[in-house]
Amino acid sequence: MSVQEPDLLPAVVQAPVAAGLEALAVSGVIVLDAPEDVSDDEADLRWLLEHGVLPISLPPKGTAPPAATAHELAALLLTAGAAREVLAATAGWLSSERRSSPATQAGYIKEVSWWLWWVQARGLHLPAVPFLEADLFAAAMRAIGLAPASRNRRRAAISSWYRYLVRAGQATHNPFDGMETAHKQPSTTRYLTQHQLEQLLDHTATHESPRVQAIMAVLVGTACRIGSLLDLRYEHLSHDAGHRTVDLPVKGGWLHRVVIDPFTEQLMQPYLDERGTAPGALFVTSTGKPLQRSYVFALVRRLAAAAQIPHADQLSVHSLRHSVATALLENDEPMDVVQALLGHADPRTTQTYAHANALNRSPAYRWGRRLQAGLTHRQAASGRRSVQGPVAPS
Repeated sequence: MSVQEPDLLPAVVQAPVAAGLEALAVSGVIVLDAPEDVSDDEADLRWLLEHGVLPISLPPKGTAPPAATAHELAALLLTAGAAREVLAATAGWLSSERRSSPATQAGYIKEVSWWLWWVQARGLHLPAVPFLEADLFAAAMRAIGLAPASRNRRRAAISSWYRYLVRAGQATHNPFDGMETAHKQPSTTRYLTQHQLEQLLDHTATHESPRVQAIMAVLVGTACRIGSLLDLRYEHLSHDAGHRTVDLPVKGGWLHRVVIDPFTEQLMQPYLDERGTAPGALFVTSTGKPLQRSYVFALVRRLAAAAQIPHADQLSVHSLRHSVATALLENDEPMDVVQALLGHADPRTTQTYAHANALNRSPAYRWGRRLQAGLTHRQAASGRRSVQGPVAPS
């Protein structure tokens, strides 16, 4: 994609201060709380006007990134006025240990390319971009409706690149340094209780093929992501210090070793006996082709519906991972133990799975019981019929 396409580069607006603020408010890039706030922002806007750079909007969400490959990123850097040394430093950054896998590199290239689009569109000097520009870029991402997680991922990728450029002496500072992260919304993933997980496995073991039984055993027994399941190979099954283990392929091309407990191994064994010991993908279709994400998603929902689990059509593969983590935390497994199983680098990520326990312990239930008891007492005293409600968790 060429960053020179006119439909993707809105013209810089030259306007008096008041008109400029009005345009920014209308565009949604900067949202003013009230008309009287205009004067408070005039100094910042006047600085922007003097330097000939007013905020612009990013292309709509879903637009293809300006660069998807290393070659396209290099071309974009040159177009943005980057020196050859910046290209060399960028190559070193992409080749570092954390970005060694092609999939990870592609993700970082995509995120950085949007910042380069912004830099060129606004006529900025790449090695010395003002901090204010990073904040405006963040506001523009928010204005086009990018989710908080997407905004944080893009900010983190660009910040990582700038840190490398600073170390290499190719940037004076990191404009994203110290920027506040976007507040993530609470997870809305449907999850299953331990009883419902047992229902699901019971139906699978009773009515489904050995392959389906093994797929569900891996998903529930290891709490793995769908990417790990699809990339799993027979060679990843092993033993370590007397334990049956599996090395789950995870982000960045790494392997995450987890234990296969005896019950999970029992559920997997009929399929392993049927499959044989040939190296290659552990799970394939009946025609020998790799499993697709769509198949596994549909499988989870079909099995949940057959097991008469509520909201089966809203479940996903991540629902199973979520459910296992929640069940472990509810049964008082230490947070660090659950974190190790899930392979989370940050314990705060694991903490998000504790929300169900918080719901079960919500004071709303105790408050409701007090209200119900008080109302029942008043009605009994007056000879009226008492209010009956559902039984709340104890």
